[in-house]
Amino acid sequence: MNTKGKVYEDKAVSFFLNRDYRIIARNFSYRHGEIDIIALKNKILHLIEVKGGKETFGDPAFRVNSRKLKKIMKVGNYFIATHPKLEFDEIQIDVISVTNDGVINYYPAQRL
Repeated sequence: MNTKGKVYEDKAVSFFLNRDYRIIARNFSYRHGEIDIIALKNKILHLIEVKGGKETFGDPAFRVNSRKLKKIMKVGNYFIATHPKLEFDEIQIDVISVTNDGVINYYPAQRL
């Protein structure tokens, strides 16, 4: 991960910690891809994609496409399979964007 990417992810982690999320993992990788942040709150497991950068062509979060979401689902399934003691009732894929000027937009997705 590049330095800017780490800065965006650190800001996203702070955002979630300030809202009482428990960070379970960061940059969890599997052969199909990576999940930037895995967090837990209210028995919901959040698989979170972080996007950062300029808003030249809209919010950076809009760069997340269906292909990326499928990768997150595959990696999420692997994470769940390798963490059988983790207790949760639902799974949710979320996207958070952090712009270069510090604006944070959080897009909670539908629960799976």
